[in-house]
Amino acid sequence: MAASDLGKWRTTALLVIDMQNDFILPGGPMYVRGGEDIVPTVIKAVEAARNRGIPVIWVVREHDPWGRDVELFRRGLYSPGKPKPTSKGSVGAELVEGLVIKEGEYKLVKTRFSAFFNTNLHSYLQSNAITSLIITGVQTPNCIRQTVFDAVSWNYQPVTVIVDATAAATKHIRHEKYWSADSYAARMV
Repeated sequence: MAASDLGKWRTTALLVIDMQNDFILPGGPMYVRGGEDIVPTVIKAVEAARNRGIPVIWVVREHDPWGRDVELFRRGLYSPGKPKPTSKGSVGAELVEGLVIKEGEYKLVKTRFSAFFNTNLHSYLQSNAITSLIITGVQTPNCIRQTVFDAVSWNYQPVTVIVDATAAATKHIRHEKYWSADSYAARMV
């Protein structure tokens, strides 16, 4: 790749959001229908980013096994005998097969929908001169949408969502949420 091509991507980062076993694999406690279908597209997006020198940021949920750091409405999932989704160190919290964090790539742990909420993502992006974002992962109406809204609020431009590399419970929900996000200055490709 020519140096001029690499230069045009120097202020862009790819966010890969919640591509973890508990969200992607059937039977997972947070299963997102269609999540398995997007894995090959997310892999291609990661490979394209790496080939262009775009930093890949792996955004994952990892929770305390007792649920002390989850939203109140989810605390019941962490009571005795319950599945305890994406508990730190569990198989469910691991990235789905085919996605691997390479040396030098950044893993960001979050405990809420937005990758920006109560994390150091904005600081990390600023310190690396990142001004535009490409977003992939699950789940469109929750984590993708909230991250897009917060990115726009922090004045990242452009914020681009790769539609075929995201999933929601149904295609209708995914499409509806994109129209909503599009009205907030994000690009859907």
